[in-house]
Amino acid sequence: MANNFVKYAELLTVNGVNPETDKEKFVFLPEDGEYIISKYEPTMMMTGNCPRLAVRKTVAEKLENVGKRLKAINPNYKLRVAYAFREMKVQQTIFEEILEEFKGQFDDELELYERIHERIAIPTVAGHPTGGAVDVAIHDVSTGDIIDFGTDIDDLTTDLIYYETEGISEEAVANRKVLRDVMMAEEFAPYDGEWWHFCYGDKEWAFYYKKTQALYNQVYSFEDLEIE
Repeated sequence: MANNFVKYAELLTVNGVNPETDKEKFVFLPEDGEYIISKYEPTMMMTGNCPRLAVRKTVAEKLENVGKRLKAINPNYKLRVAYAFREMKVQQTIFEEILEEFKGQFDDELELYERIHERIAIPTVAGHPTGGAVDVAIHDVSTGDIIDFGTDIDDLTTDLIYYETEGISEEAVANRKVLRDVMMAEEFAPYDGEWWHFCYGDKEWAFYYKKTQALYNQVYSFEDLEIE
């Protein structure tokens, strides 16, 4: 299954970033809105100075529409956004740590980068630093928790996080499909390696939908964001 995931070399085929769409500003997601719940929780991937979850303005609008679609399915549902913008400097630091771990194991640099890309996106093609990639789930307000997806969100310790996998319940399979359907209805691209990861406007999105360019480039740090 992992061999079918989008590869670093494939993302290199995307012809850069549109400089006009890259001017789009960022917005903060509501922490407890009518359709969206988001909460900043410092983790290894969320270090730095970003106090709240930030995305590009168009991404925020599309996430709001996803939340509306979920509420139409079940009035207790909201979109739970667990992760959004990641500082490019954080992406680079994590990449360098993993690069050091694998140093000497590969003679070919492309093979080395492909192996690292299975753990974390190579910085030059990474989606989270663009403000276009998000990690999401479905939150049930009646229980105060996310519905069953077979694993916790961002649990990187098991292959059960693959979108298509054996060993999870029929309910979890169905819930993953609901999430993917509503996200793709708003033109987000899914990632088969993590059931929760979707993107819009980055190089992975461009490759998935056969666009010639990405819409958004990476941003180095929170201080560099233009917030609307």
